[in-house]
Amino acid sequence: MNYKTDPFTIIVDTREQMPWEFGFHTTSKRKLNTGDYSIEGLESLFIIERKRSVSEIANNITENRFKDVLKRMSGIPHSFMIMEFNIEDIYTFPVGSDIPKKMWDKLRISGNYIMKYLVEIQLNYNIHVLFCDNPESAERTAVSIMKRIYEKYGPKDNNTI
Repeated sequence: MNYKTDPFTIIVDTREQMPWEFGFHTTSKRKLNTGDYSIEGLESLFIIERKRSVSEIANNITENRFKDVLKRMSGIPHSFMIMEFNIEDIYTFPVGSDIPKKMWDKLRISGNYIMKYLVEIQLNYNIHVLFCDNPESAERTAVSIMKRIYEKYGPKDNNTI
């Protein structure tokens, strides 16, 4: 089979533990200053920060360095935070998380607080937060966004997407 690849290269941050594979899309592993994914040549215009679980975002919002990430993301015109879970997972947190049940009563963060924080991220930092239900949908959503970004900012003589 002959698969058509997109005319852009997806940058995968070297610190990404279990990166999306992007199928037949061209990828390059490189350290990104901010985010987990971008498009080669458009790093200052577009980034994606990926969150694999509610537990991950719950941990992030307690860390000062995460606020630095948000500030850097706010300086990039098209910043996205893509969640590999659905919005209901936040409201039912810690149910379904990897946090042992015996620790639940010690948690200082609730699902409602996490949702409040995510809404504030969108309002205060102009970061698009997308809930994609699972890793496969998240990856497909990321590719769709990348295609639109490339159409908008890539070489203007290219009509191959």
